Amino acid sequence: MAPALLLRGIVLVPLLALVPGAGRAAPALPFPQAIEISRRAADAVLRQTGSENCLRGKLTNAMVTLSDSCDASGRQDSLCRLADQVVMETSGLTMSVMEDTAQKLLRLTAGTDR
Repeated sequence: MAPALLLRGIVLVPLLALVPGAGRAAPALPFPQAIEISRRAADAVLRQTGSENCLRGKLTNAMVTLSDSCDASGRQDSLCRLADQVVMETSGLTMSVMEDTAQKLLRLTAGTDR
């Protein structure tokens, strides 16, 4: 529930109502753009260009972007299932799981137009 502005114990207006667009999700990126973001994150994981936490965040954010794009375009292929799986299991993303995921992602996107 959104925080509310209080004045003498009376709730006047939810704070999110004061911010235009607040509470609405951004539109999903086009599928090719989501793939490119995911490929860059996978490459960063495999090259280990950052701390494990940074790479986890980068890969997770990329998979959320890809999953959103899949949902918006109605896709349900292996790549979309991989993205959904990663999004649902972020707590178990060890470095080895991230590397495995990155390799799978790169294999699944090898024939896509970029």
